[in-house]
Amino acid sequence: MTRRPAIVILCFVLVAVCTPYINAQGYVDILPDEIKAPFRERYTRISSQIQSTTSDEWAGAYTRYVGETWTDVLVWAPELGFAAYRDTCSNGPRAWVNFGSARFGNGLLFLTSEQTFAGEHVLAIKREYTPVKWGHQRWLIPTDELELFAYAVNSGSSNDYHSFYSKSDGNADPPKGQPELPSQFKHILNRKPVKAKIVEMGEKPEDWFPDVTIDAGKDKGVIVGMSFWLTGVKNAEVKIAVASVSEKTSVAKVVAISHRYDYDDEGNLKGTESEEFRISAGMRFSSRSPKNE
Repeated sequence: MTRRPAIVILCFVLVAVCTPYINAQGYVDILPDEIKAPFRERYTRISSQIQSTTSDEWAGAYTRYVGETWTDVLVWAPELGFAAYRDTCSNGPRAWVNFGSARFGNGLLFLTSEQTFAGEHVLAIKREYTPVKWGHQRWLIPTDELELFAYAVNSGSSNDYHSFYSKSDGNADPPKGQPELPSQFKHILNRKPVKAKIVEMGEKPEDWFPDVTIDAGKDKGVIVGMSFWLTGVKNAEVKIAVASVSEKTSVAKVVAISHRYDYDDEGNLKGTESEEFRISAGMRFSSRSPKNE
């Protein structure tokens, strides 16, 4: 087994250990009192109100996927505003917070920070969100990321589309149909996956994989933030994310990589461990996830 996949497998173990604790209480309590106190006061008031009323279909608690051991939570209510935090047990525990006013008008939600502190504990948050219905679910999508959300839905990757805020309504059933996006983005939902191959390798950093250049750019509708998955390589799972786009090419970063191994009933590895995995020119990728992540 190669060194990097071993690290990935270790991360999966950490997820199982850390996630229940994060979901139970978060790590906001570790912050200095001058940062924690005003946030907690706002968060508690908003949480109490949204739990006592269900009259507003958009006000409430929202969560989004940031990473295997990372969580974002946003709560908002009319008149009381919003409060949001991110926490993680990776290299931590650590936490970031933000709070302020919230205004809903002309079909958009506007959040304005009222924090009086700055620095490493501040959670950056977008100002303008477009409410989106998707079956029984309610989503808040940054207005300037609606196109990226459409591509995330098209990819079929739950990790990708859950990187946007969805309302925590207690219903875990997957949404049916398609999200009700503004008309200029609806065509993306039915697009065929973008196919691409690596045409150039970047300089290899010391402890990770190099950036790659693929032969798909603006000419094929590629945008910054889109994900692609390796195809045609047995037992290897590689995900890349587009960092910059030119007319006919894009530069992407490797964001996830792992190997699959087959074992017999006694837990013994079938065959031999693969040699160190290398990403190389000519490897092919697709914007459609090979599985529901």
